Amino acid sequence: MPGRAQPKAVPSRWEIVMAGEGGQGLVVAGIILGEAAVIEGLEVVQSQWVLGSATRGSLSRSEVVISQGEIAFPRVLGAGILLALTQDALKRHLGMAAPDALIIVDRDGVPDVSGVGPGSQVARLPILAEAGSLGLGRSANVFALGVVQALSGVVRRESIEEALRRRFGAKVEPNLRAFRCGVELALEWKPPRGAGEMPLGSGHHR
Repeated sequence: MPGRAQPKAVPSRWEIVMAGEGGQGLVVAGIILGEAAVIEGLEVVQSQWVLGSATRGSLSRSEVVISQGEIAFPRVLGAGILLALTQDALKRHLGMAAPDALIIVDRDGVPDVSGVGPGSQVARLPILAEAGSLGLGRSANVFALGVVQALSGVVRRESIEEALRRRFGAKVEPNLRAFRCGVELALEWKPPRGAGEMPLGSGHHR
């Protein structure tokens, strides 16, 4: 299927960094991802950081560490997944990524990926533009979470959907739609030939 790689062994510890501007909702996306992992019986630590005032335009990131066992060190040591929605977010957080990380960037917000190392896999997708065109701009963070799940398989889709239901209750439908549309975009994505970008999968697709 387009946009998917052959499954690999599931790592015992996942480290995920999601970074962008304040107001893009990535802290909430990290919390939802953590809640989905808890639903699966995994250990989770989620932390968040804002550089500058906690307003739109500041630099914001969410760190999520997921493990099958006890988490001895709660901070990211080398993220296997880095989502960056702005150029500054990629620049400031690329050093947190593992050498073979999956780097997911917004195609319009991050025009330059030349700083990414040769061992990483890069996926450039129109995350914010596609969410906006579908009328899902207010749920772009959940749309982006769908992209992350589809390309990495970090947790099951059903677990994220259950986490969304628990968090949003009667208002869950737009968020479920955003998540599913993000998954669909990722699975339909094909990397451009000769661009150094590869179909992803740093984990088991679930």
